[in-house]
Amino acid sequence: MSPLLTRLLASASALGVSTLPSHALDPTAVELEELQVTAQGGPAHPSATVAGPAANLKTRISSSVLALPGNTTVIDAAEIARLPVQSYGDLFRPVAGFDVSNYGQGGVGYGIALRGFTDAEHGRDVAVFVDGVPINEVSSIHTPNYVDLNPLIPETIRSISIVRGPFSVEAGDANLGGSIFIDTKRAEPFSTVGASGGSFGTGRGLATFSQLGPGIRPFLAYEGYGTGGYRENGDLGRYNAFNKVTIPLDLGSSLSLRVQMYGTGFGQPGYLERDLVRAGLVSPRAATNITDGGGKTLQTFVANYVNGGPDDEVAALLYASHDVFSRFSDFGAGQRGQVEERETVGGRIRKVWTTSLFDALPIQFLVGGDWRSDALEVNTGPSVARSFTARTLDLDLLQHNLAAYAQVQVKPAPWLKLTGGARFDQFFYDVRNNLDPALSPKVSPNVVSPKGGAALTPFDWLELFANYGQGFRSPSASSELTNNPRLTPLSIESTEGGGRLVFDRFSLLGTVFFTDIANEVFQPAPGLPVQNLGKSRRDGFEVEAKVLAYREGLDRVALFANYSGVSARLLNGAPSVFIPNVPAYLATLGAEFDIAAPVALLPRGRLTGAAYLSYIGAKPLTEDGALHSSPYPRVSGRIAYVHENGWTTYGQATWYPGDRTSESIFNFGSSVSASAAEIFTSPQPRLTLLAGITCSLATGAPLR
Repeated sequence: MSPLLTRLLASASALGVSTLPSHALDPTAVELEELQVTAQGGPAHPSATVAGPAANLKTRISSSVLALPGNTTVIDAAEIARLPVQSYGDLFRPVAGFDVSNYGQGGVGYGIALRGFTDAEHGRDVAVFVDGVPINEVSSIHTPNYVDLNPLIPETIRSISIVRGPFSVEAGDANLGGSIFIDTKRAEPFSTVGASGGSFGTGRGLATFSQLGPGIRPFLAYEGYGTGGYRENGDLGRYNAFNKVTIPLDLGSSLSLRVQMYGTGFGQPGYLERDLVRAGLVSPRAATNITDGGGKTLQTFVANYVNGGPDDEVAALLYASHDVFSRFSDFGAGQRGQVEERETVGGRIRKVWTTSLFDALPIQFLVGGDWRSDALEVNTGPSVARSFTARTLDLDLLQHNLAAYAQVQVKPAPWLKLTGGARFDQFFYDVRNNLDPALSPKVSPNVVSPKGGAALTPFDWLELFANYGQGFRSPSASSELTNNPRLTPLSIESTEGGGRLVFDRFSLLGTVFFTDIANEVFQPAPGLPVQNLGKSRRDGFEVEAKVLAYREGLDRVALFANYSGVSARLLNGAPSVFIPNVPAYLATLGAEFDIAAPVALLPRGRLTGAAYLSYIGAKPLTEDGALHSSPYPRVSGRIAYVHENGWTTYGQATWYPGDRTSESIFNFGSSVSASAAEIFTSPQPRLTLLAGITCSLATGAPLR
């Protein structure tokens, strides 16, 4: 092995990730293909290095999300390792257009939103997939299409692909603000063990085992985590066992099998009246009800089969999962409980053909189909100390989703590519209401979602693109269909246009978008009534800039900045003007680095890391905007010393220098006539610190 490769692998093994293109470590894996490799134009994540000419990505015939005629991003494992990540929401905070809210309520899913959708609904308006498995929990009693990525271990992620807007034909339900496709690792040439600890009694242990070789390739990760929490009754503990093996088959195909077991139990501090916290009359660390809390257990099985390269592949997926989720929360009117048991099975098949018509017209066809079935048992009602005193909802639900989709890319000229596609989704609901059998609908709505776009590159350094797409969210059998069985999927229509300038060390991307919804749906908090707000319109823009400030050998320092603004309005007329819980703007400025450590201080190693400042604009909390949150800054950073012998020490911090009540803030009253006394918050800690050490050991066959 060359000295350079040895040095790169040493750095990678200490970090627990691959610094090389991942296909160099796992030749049988279907990786991010040439569109993501830095030599082809640089990763699209804000902390990524800009290197080499990157034009013509949008006009290439490719199945990569980077080739879609829109604003897309791919994050790889090496970039994730440099980011300050204390929980999964931190994976998305520095990315342009993402609005992330940590509710501070134990093991519940974060608020993750894109393109002017609310951050108060646990990611319901973003379609999320892990290894092709849909994560959105349809008909969840918590909130429709609830997203919980707490079982995701950051060190297991190979890549995160992001499509802003409803423009991916492969994402169906919940594809409103956009879609997120997460792929987990298949193998690494090393294993690791690490421990970390920090503020509020937080401790974490993680061990991974992997190896490369001619046969089965394992990737195993085992995590234990515990924290006392910043606020009273904020304790949380969890275990996580990730077990994946990849089996090479004949003719270049492979089969990956994953079994994961996850469990968590947590207390919930609840929400405090904002004005009382700001006035110092209530401690920001106080709990609403010290018996609030919940838990979740999850078991998942996933099988992925792939044959062929990314642009001529056959892929098949089969998955099954079982989870039990409970939450007991007091939103001011006494504790109420939610218990949901869910069993999900499903699959997907997908085929890509890339060819040339008449030996002159490059073209690619993508066709596929999805199937998903969910069986749920749902119970809600008043409770005391996490024990039900009555039942207000007792449902047995069966929900099926069958879908088919197709997409074609055609390149009539070297500087022009046209993309078109559509998907059809058919739903089947069978609801048994055990408290009121008359409210037991059996319905089967469907929806068609067309897509289309164009990209052109008039110059090597300039890309232009335009996009049109429709997206939808399925109705919830637990909170909507029992009252209105005629309800059909909520559909949106969105367009976008933009361009990108790319030079050797600098890139600049700008996008404008417009989204229309016939009937905006708003739910102040889980368990509170769903409100229909009428027609809505979202107009916005995103700007991203990246510059490679320093590059010498392996050393580099990159700067990035992004800004997104959105006007999210209701069209019914005053006083109903604003869509609640949508910040007016999001801004981020940061840097990432990977440099040789100063020999006099830290010999035989490298310094890596990232730091960024985010500024989040005010959010209207009522439709007339009379009540709103305050703008607030957030600072986060990480630095790691990577020793060539295979160990890493690191530290990171998150600081809220200004207002701490506006990230997680809710209006528990009317969306029109609420008073200040109905605005509640979960305050963030002023400063959170974390430090740790990771050791790695080379395992498996050496690379040749």
